[in-house]
Amino acid sequence: MSRPTRILFVKPYAYSPNQAFDVPLGVLYLSGYLKKHLGNQVDIALIDLRILRNKQDALKQKLQAFKPDIVGISTLAFEHRFLADNTDVIRDHAPGAVLVVGGPYATSNVTSVLLENSIDYAVLGEGELSFLNFVKTLASGGDLKSVRGLAFRNGNGVMLTEKEDFIEDLDTIPMPDYSLIDFNDYWGNRLQFNGILAEPKHASVVSSRACPYRCVYCHSMFGKKLRKRSPEHFVAEITFLYQRFGVREFHIIDDVFNLDRPRMHRILKRIIDSGMTIRLAFPNGLRGDVLEEEDILLLKQAGAYMLTLAIETGSPRLQRVIRKNLDIGKVMRNIAFAGRLGLITRGFFMLGFPGETVEEMKQTIRTALDSKLSMASFFVVVPFENTELFTMAKQYLDVMDKDLLSSYQASTSFYEKATGYKVGRLQKIAYLRFYTPLRLARLFIRIPRKSYQITK
Repeated sequence: MSRPTRILFVKPYAYSPNQAFDVPLGVLYLSGYLKKHLGNQVDIALIDLRILRNKQDALKQKLQAFKPDIVGISTLAFEHRFLADNTDVIRDHAPGAVLVVGGPYATSNVTSVLLENSIDYAVLGEGELSFLNFVKTLASGGDLKSVRGLAFRNGNGVMLTEKEDFIEDLDTIPMPDYSLIDFNDYWGNRLQFNGILAEPKHASVVSSRACPYRCVYCHSMFGKKLRKRSPEHFVAEITFLYQRFGVREFHIIDDVFNLDRPRMHRILKRIIDSGMTIRLAFPNGLRGDVLEEEDILLLKQAGAYMLTLAIETGSPRLQRVIRKNLDIGKVMRNIAFAGRLGLITRGFFMLGFPGETVEEMKQTIRTALDSKLSMASFFVVVPFENTELFTMAKQYLDVMDKDLLSSYQASTSFYEKATGYKVGRLQKIAYLRFYTPLRLARLFIRIPRKSYQITK
């Protein structure tokens, strides 16, 4: 009997201010899917370089000890430098291994990923089916060009195979393979996506994929058709994490968890009826003008203590331009209602859209200042490649280097390059004006674990 195919997943490290250390759900989903379909035909390991001290030495040691047949690297945009700095290291310490890159950055920047780095293949979009078929085909010696959802070098260019279908029934995807991690590595005083914690033992969970809205700045990695796990399937994972690992706080990171209100109500009522005492937060943002007061009441009853709402701009013109089309008035009323219930509310805002005026940016800041929000995050717009926003930005700045396209912490923004206006300075003013002593005092009163927040 031939030995199993050894697959090493690598979660890169790239310095970023306020780096979050959440569990790498993407690769855990891939591992769970592979094990469901291939069983003992695969031997899977994970190295998360974010949580290790001597990162490159640890990577070398893991490669030499595990001897992988496949090295899979999951990348976000701001992690792109990891590929240039480490693919040769991987080649040297795992000779013969096939290097595969997936995740948002590989999907959006496939040409540069393959032509500028020593990478063999890229898995595009939703990865479970494509990567499963890739592993099966590689193990059997088949033609990898037959695998859908794959990209590879072809001479001086890049060839993409036919797109793979999205998985319609998300209940057929097993829960993430938590056997690959130790939750304790992600707890303690590490900063995480939500920024605030009510409980020391927390986990991020996903109940749906994709978003039907067509905001110009957003990716389409999971398509535009909302696909949902059943309430039973989703709450079963929460129950498992609650009982097996003692998780008491759950961060639901769906793109738009509250779009299907009846389903959301069924999930929340199942949680309430389960008898579990948990806390809920939504760090990726809820659609604020779809929420009703009834929803907010039920969210709180189920354990929600913090709601994040993606508002983006206070300009009605820009709401139309970016196709967010948010009913800002309704969002403000929902924020005020949630505040009266004692919930922490955070708003996301974006400054520096292509064609945006300075007065419109100031209007966005005034929207935040006039709101009852507990917290606000002001982001300088980044026109990520393969978005409509990128096409819009090219009308104002034809040449953009990777630093403009990879991180919200870039030293110079697209808007400043295009107009000369230092939007970063306005961003700092926005934070100073928003976080008044009175607002900070009110926030501090509501924060559940004050000791955690002080250490951050």
